[in-house]
Amino acid sequence: MKNITGENNKLVFVLKDGSEITEFTAKETELLENFPLLVQGNNNNLRIKVDNREDIEKFLNKKGLAVYMFGHNNTVNIGKLLCPTNPALGLTGLSINIGNPPEDTIEPGVNRYASNCNINIGDNVIVCGARLFLQDDNSSITIGNDCMFSWGIDVWCTDVHTITDLDGNPLNFGKSIEIGNHVWIGRDVKIGKNTKIFDDSIVGWASVVTKKFDEPNIIVAGNPAKIVKREINWDFHDLQNYQLNRMKKNS
Repeated sequence: MKNITGENNKLVFVLKDGSEITEFTAKETELLENFPLLVQGNNNNLRIKVDNREDIEKFLNKKGLAVYMFGHNNTVNIGKLLCPTNPALGLTGLSINIGNPPEDTIEPGVNRYASNCNINIGDNVIVCGARLFLQDDNSSITIGNDCMFSWGIDVWCTDVHTITDLDGNPLNFGKSIEIGNHVWIGRDVKIGKNTKIFDDSIVGWASVVTKKFDEPNIIVAGNPAKIVKREINWDFHDLQNYQLNRMKKNS
């Protein structure tokens, strides 16, 4: 494929029965050529879950996901993912970025490659508009199952530029971002490097997450984000339908 260059790079579709598809039909190959996927480097792996072989074409026909990998020995695992798009509302889907394309850097000939990075996204994740960035070697982003992302969201496990002490030693390495299971990220949230949001939690609208929260069932909000409420949970449905469903279950 013309959009994957280098040695030993792999694109794998993982089916519900555990089998793996690495060789593609003519139609699938045609769709892949137009899919927003760019890989430059060696030993990079992209694995995507679908239910059946027929779902590969459906997946590639959908808009809302873009993957860019520039570097070596990187792995991206994508579970069952829904990325609704609506330009009028600002819903842009999900963009995954490891490194930066060399031709787009400010300084000619300077490659912003990132290597030995990992992105893992669980099942039943909804992303309306988010960008994930890894630009530091050996860094990672993990997103659990049953999460919901609003739009205008940036998840950056990097500062891009370097902060040093007075002897010139780097201080600001990006290592990891961890988002647990069943986490709701509100609109226009920014999540920085070396942070964590634990299970069954909510990040409030326009918050900036700058530290680790190891406690489940909380709402964090503000800039910088802090815990504003404990002992909560949340449901995907709107209030009216949630209450109707609850009444049916209790009747």
